[in-house]
Amino acid sequence: MRKLMWLAVLTLASAMAMAQTCVVEGAFGAGAAGMPDADHPNAFFGLNVVHAVCGDREFQAGAFRFATRQENRLIEIQMVRLARLEVDVEHHAAAFAGPAVMTIRTREGMRHVRGIVRVQVRDNRPRDSEEGDPDAIAVQFFVPDREDPVFTYRGVVRRGDILVFHHERSR
Repeated sequence: MRKLMWLAVLTLASAMAMAQTCVVEGAFGAGAAGMPDADHPNAFFGLNVVHAVCGDREFQAGAFRFATRQENRLIEIQMVRLARLEVDVEHHAAAFAGPAVMTIRTREGMRHVRGIVRVQVRDNRPRDSEEGDPDAIAVQFFVPDREDPVFTYRGVVRRGDILVFHHERSR
């Protein structure tokens, strides 16, 4: 009887250890964005950020590229590493940040600036749908010695799509 009880306790403990919840969330997309009141895009972006937790294991990775032409200069931002990701499932929004390099190209030459990029995206409508507000993107670039951003962009997706996701599964 004791052996059977211990066997049942061990079986229950191993079953509880194996029953864990896995959560995968993030955002991905690519396309062309423009100012909300403009007809044509003035920026191009690509993003893929993910955060996964399964039991005691955690994984986070991501990539972000952005380019726009403003005031006779071409600005390109590339995130080096994903440092933070927050997903708001209820509002279909994600915010992420990480170290990045901003490249500024002008007629006088090219300059590279290291800093932090902060990005907010909103998945407002399904892919290929014209109903509702378009998906939105906001980009800010900060340098270490300033509190306010040295570059900001806010636009809506004119071509392409942004998908914000959150999946939870117990196994």
